[in-house]
Amino acid sequence: MIPFDMSTNLTGIQIAVSSNDSEIIHLSKLYDIAIPSTIHHWTPADDILLDSALGQLLKSELLTSAEVMPDFRHLTNQQRLYKTLFQKFDPMVAAGVNVEELYPELWLLFRSLESHLYPWIHQTFKSAFDIPKAGKGSGIVLCAGNNQFRYAVTTIRALREILKSELPIEIFYIDESDLDAMKRVYLETEFHNVRTRDISKVINNKWTKLGGWAIKPYAILASSFSQVIMMDADVYFFRKPEELLSDKAYLKTGSLFFYDRTLFPDWLKGRDWLLSFLPSYSSQLPRSRWWSLASSHEQEAGVVVIDKTKSLLGLLSTCKLNDKKERDQVTYKHVHGDKETFWVGYEMMQTPYAFIKSYGAVLGGLGHKGDPSRVCGNQLHLGTDGRPLWWNGGIFRDKNKYPDEYLRMTHFATGQDWEFQTSCIIETDGIHETTLAEQQIGESYITLDAQRKHDESMIEDGSWRHQDV
Repeated sequence: MIPFDMSTNLTGIQIAVSSNDSEIIHLSKLYDIAIPSTIHHWTPADDILLDSALGQLLKSELLTSAEVMPDFRHLTNQQRLYKTLFQKFDPMVAAGVNVEELYPELWLLFRSLESHLYPWIHQTFKSAFDIPKAGKGSGIVLCAGNNQFRYAVTTIRALREILKSELPIEIFYIDESDLDAMKRVYLETEFHNVRTRDISKVINNKWTKLGGWAIKPYAILASSFSQVIMMDADVYFFRKPEELLSDKAYLKTGSLFFYDRTLFPDWLKGRDWLLSFLPSYSSQLPRSRWWSLASSHEQEAGVVVIDKTKSLLGLLSTCKLNDKKERDQVTYKHVHGDKETFWVGYEMMQTPYAFIKSYGAVLGGLGHKGDPSRVCGNQLHLGTDGRPLWWNGGIFRDKNKYPDEYLRMTHFATGQDWEFQTSCIIETDGIHETTLAEQQIGESYITLDAQRKHDESMIEDGSWRHQDV
């Protein structure tokens, strides 16, 4: 067998972080950074075991799954072995080595395991090694069907006209019936550098049967960008989203997440679920609110930032949690949609990730549809400077309860005691006024929405035409 130098990783997909790293120590003042537990590299001893009778038994275990209910402990073991093999072959593939010729049995195991775990990537990619090669540069990804179109239009207009963001934007929909053709034309012609994409042309939807939240991690995977800012269609920024791409913790780990509100404590289900399938876990898990039973909500996935050249394996694991069988029978029975599947998927694969050390705050007005002494409104997220960065839920006070009443943006508040029904933070010692500039940005978004209303009505009655037609 020809020896190969495994000392360096040529593709950059493996990210090593350590608690002794001086940069990690410094960043930990502002971020919660997940330092993975050790997953051992493949060794010659593993080759010997693989060729034994016991090895044949282990292979049969790895390449089969329960017929009905997915076994997440088994899935974790499968994915971690996949990671070990991926890391073994990664530098070889990058260097152009014919790994199938050099390691025929082991390469067959890797390919079989990949086909078993992630069959939906093979419609477009020969193997997962091709995914980072297909991505270039950075951009914004949104997911929008007909029901989200109205929110996406004003969100994109805000990015382009108010914040002057020049990042390219890709809008994913599930198939031809998900987003009407006229709406696709509108999005691509009304705004500069915006592209709509049918995800079923990239991801094999006969396996995933995507719907609702589940499309989001797959859209990140399918996007043409290496570095992705995924944002919900009703997310608004106070600053250019581009600044997230230079965030220090993101650059260090390859991902950046945001905490949700602190809600519904003494929730045992999350911790018990994790303990049922994680044989080891990162340094972050014991610090999580799931672990301490402080909250049933951990992550808010309205914005996630992922570098596919650094954290591809964690993203694949997150996608797997949103696969049809897994999400219907296990994942969504434990969590609300996709939102927790990012960090949980990264824990399954033991891929590093980072949270900004700030729990979900609230943006709104004093007593707006709530107690007059409290700030009530939509969920807000702060930057590392403690100032408003972005919020979720759109420009309406509550898009479901009050779809015609706009959000007030005079105050924001931090705290961990939420009144869920009114979306107010009960504590009053964390109340702050938004700055005049922040208020003006919010008001400008509301003004922009008038254009959306006008254009949407014309699309609905069939009278809208692109100005160049």
